[in-house]
Amino acid sequence: MNQRRLSMDRQVTFKGTEPTDDLESRIEGVQSKLEEAAPGARFAKYVVEAAPRGYAVGLVVTLADGRSWVRQAEGSDWDRAFLEIERRIDRLAEGD
Repeated sequence: MNQRRLSMDRQVTFKGTEPTDDLESRIEGVQSKLEEAAPGARFAKYVVEAAPRGYAVGLVVTLADGRSWVRQAEGSDWDRAFLEIERRIDRLAEGD
């Protein structure tokens, strides 16, 4: 039997920036990594923010057991901010 894996629900809020193809692609990549790291997670809320001080990605995830996992990553550019949030997801997969 071939079962299709259902992805978790998600919501994205942009602050100080508009959604672009690049940002949407980065979020898709993080979402894929998150679904692998936290199987059964039900919901992910992203906040993607550009401010004069730098760039930030906030993430709130409702895990399979009902607990919440909250992390924020900042960087001087989008590459660094997204790389840092991916590192935090790696730690979640390791049992952080």
